[in-house]
Amino acid sequence: MINGAGRRRLGVLASIPLFAAVPAPGWPESGLSLEVDIGSMVHEAFDARNLRAHVSWVGPEPRFEVRADRLRLADPVGVVEGLRLDCPRVEVTARRLACADGRLTARGDGWRLDAARLNFDWDREADSLRFSAPWPGLFRGHGHVSGVAGAAGLRVDLDLDGLDLPMLADSGLLPLKMPVAIDAGFARAAGRIDTRGRLPIVELDLSVSGLGFSDPAGLHAAEGLSGSGRLAHGAGGYDVQARFTEGAAFFEPWFLDLGEAGPVALSVSSLQPVPRHPRPRAWRAASAEAALAGHTLLQGTGLVHSGDRLERGEIAWQIGRLDLAGRILVEPLLVGTVLGRSRFEGETRGRLRLSEGRARALTAFWQDLGLRDEFGRFGLTGSAGSVAWSDEGVARESSIAVAAGEVRGLPVGPFRMDFQLEPRGLRLLEPLFVPVLDGGAGVDHFRLHWGSEGPEIEFEGGIRALSLERLTEAVGWPRFSGTLAGIVPRVFYDIDGLRVDGQLLVEVFDGEIVLSGLRIRNLFGVTPELEVSAQVRRLELDLLTSALDFGRIEGRLSGTVEDLLLVEWGPHRMHLSLATPEEDPGRRRISQRAVENLTAIGGGVQGRLAATFLRLFDAFAYRRLGFDCDLDGDVCLASGVGERPDGTFVLVEGGGLPRIDVIGHNRRVDWPELMRRLNTVREGHTAVVQ
Repeated sequence: MINGAGRRRLGVLASIPLFAAVPAPGWPESGLSLEVDIGSMVHEAFDARNLRAHVSWVGPEPRFEVRADRLRLADPVGVVEGLRLDCPRVEVTARRLACADGRLTARGDGWRLDAARLNFDWDREADSLRFSAPWPGLFRGHGHVSGVAGAAGLRVDLDLDGLDLPMLADSGLLPLKMPVAIDAGFARAAGRIDTRGRLPIVELDLSVSGLGFSDPAGLHAAEGLSGSGRLAHGAGGYDVQARFTEGAAFFEPWFLDLGEAGPVALSVSSLQPVPRHPRPRAWRAASAEAALAGHTLLQGTGLVHSGDRLERGEIAWQIGRLDLAGRILVEPLLVGTVLGRSRFEGETRGRLRLSEGRARALTAFWQDLGLRDEFGRFGLTGSAGSVAWSDEGVARESSIAVAAGEVRGLPVGPFRMDFQLEPRGLRLLEPLFVPVLDGGAGVDHFRLHWGSEGPEIEFEGGIRALSLERLTEAVGWPRFSGTLAGIVPRVFYDIDGLRVDGQLLVEVFDGEIVLSGLRIRNLFGVTPELEVSAQVRRLELDLLTSALDFGRIEGRLSGTVEDLLLVEWGPHRMHLSLATPEEDPGRRRISQRAVENLTAIGGGVQGRLAATFLRLFDAFAYRRLGFDCDLDGDVCLASGVGERPDGTFVLVEGGGLPRIDVIGHNRRVDWPELMRRLNTVREGHTAVVQ
């Protein structure tokens, strides 16, 4: 009997063809037997096809059986086929039809029941059906299910454990379409599902163990995840809370091993699909939160996600341990950048606003920040500051303070930088001075613009009294005395690297070296390249050779270095020409030790007196000296201040008595071997004059 709206929706498409108190095939030989062939039935709660019923009364209790070829129920159950309900004991009153210890057989998409136990009680006046049953072993689970069904819909209360997640995901019974393929794991679920209202209500406490999943693109995957949480659905959409304590997960570009990183807690509120969105798989959420091991908190509001990107929302973060969160969360975002192999420390907080899949505004604060590049290219400690940026115009002022740092092994002292961020750039608000060694670098003007091919930088400033002794020691060169100073009219940095428009003056060894055409490519890369040319003006050889511990040479040295290319701060190409200036009238003397060392690194001695006699003298006069080198790779084509008929060349031309000439015999010089010999000489291993 169907009451109210149910009666109006009920259509009997085939009348009762048989009503007989006769034995039916397969039924007992005595008693009442009734067979009803209804055909099709349409109801608010279901739609049945080829519905048939059998009733028999043998002994004190009637028996009841219902069959249907096809039954359509509300989602997520959907279509049920091959339905058979067998009730061996039926309680029948004017209002109720109850079945104890019934058996249900049916199949659907991804599931099947074979004589599963079922108890139900149909209240015909209320048009409701109450049921309860032990879980029939679907998806390898166990537990208990109960509920009520009627014209308004279905409510199910359940308490289940041991559910095989891959089987459940393949069944199509989950209320959400999964974006990944689940290939391992078990679940426990307790709560209710209620479809009787205008919108379905879901309240489930869940736990999973050994969860594994992946997607076809390999951008999302997990293995051995275990955790617990809650899933609820109402008028505002889905609310999800979860806490995972074991396993590993990859969500490109992040990889989390929870055994190492610590537990992760996630929550999403009011999650629901976005109707008529131009991009696929679009969802919105009122808020979301992710917490990592108690030191990192990410919070989002007004979020819209579609396809593979976050389109809109605000994201706030608080990180109390950048040494931990930086390795897990920050470094994967910086892969391929200058900071891609850095270690972080300190604390930070901030907020990011996105719209149309693009960053629109950013504020960030940090303190006790430190970072160190794994390749030793740069680092800083004790940094504090704040930045503000907006794509709608110039943001409020930003500042960075640094307690100490280093660049390519050069120590950097404390400094502060005040600047303003523009939509695609940055400009300095106050002149900046960065202490380096005993001097430093000053910047009077600085501007950065981020173009289509990368950053473009220009600045004006200078270098103040930089200690060459400490500078050369830091970069691994022979230690020089003196200072590096100069005015930098203009410096540019773009896709082609850093270049200096102007000259740098190096005051060293009582002379000058003027650098021009300075350009650095791949400054923060693994193999930086520096190009420069230089004019050498009247270096005092006494100071130079003393710095190199080479033996004493008095006089001056001038010349040029053209087209010098340093790769990883070592010379790879150059044209070097150094010689005693003709116009220099000063004293010119070379010590016995300097002669021996020149011989050791590749020369020979030509004297008018025997070599043993030469050892009686501590020093010799010379008229001129010089060395030319065309370097290409590891090979230097060498020459000196004069040529000889036998093909050799003169490195030192003697003057006075006793006269000696230092001769070069090999024009193709192995540059690394030449440097090795020079270092051997500097370490005190003096060769014997042959």
